Amino acid sequence: MPLSRAYLALGSNLGDRCAQMQAALDRLSTAHGVCVVRASPIYENRAIGMQGEDFLNAVVEVTTHLQPEALLDACLSVESSLGRVRGDEWAPRPIDLDLLLYDAVELKTERLTLPHPRLVERDFVAQPLLDIAPQLRVQGQLLEAWVAALPEVALRPYTEVLLVGAS
Repeated sequence: MPLSRAYLALGSNLGDRCAQMQAALDRLSTAHGVCVVRASPIYENRAIGMQGEDFLNAVVEVTTHLQPEALLDACLSVESSLGRVRGDEWAPRPIDLDLLLYDAVELKTERLTLPHPRLVERDFVAQPLLDIAPQLRVQGQLLEAWVAALPEVALRPYTEVLLVGAS
């Protein structure tokens, strides 16, 4: 089976946020055979719709043999292994992994919508994605145009970086 290219968003606003994001990448790589090709800078931003510490967010480009729903399952498994308990959508979380794009696949099931339905509405997703994939088109429009149209990009650069290929 050929390799597919996907983009994942990572976020954390509980505990050692950066370490949890790195641990998520490491576990995706070692336990699920997902290869991290490139990582965006990490940004810090306000917790939207919830109380708690500010979030750290980043986006990574990965290659994988997993199909979209299997990649979603791998992300959910990693979240669980790092202490994420799904319940209230607007609760603080040690780790959050979202599948944003998977090749040119457009998909809508009960479990997964591709491209991610709020990708172009969120500065903390769209800007890091633009950083690593400026040529991307989403819904027929360059990602750069989507970012330029956002009402606000309120992200603060974070000093630490995610290590690509770290285990």
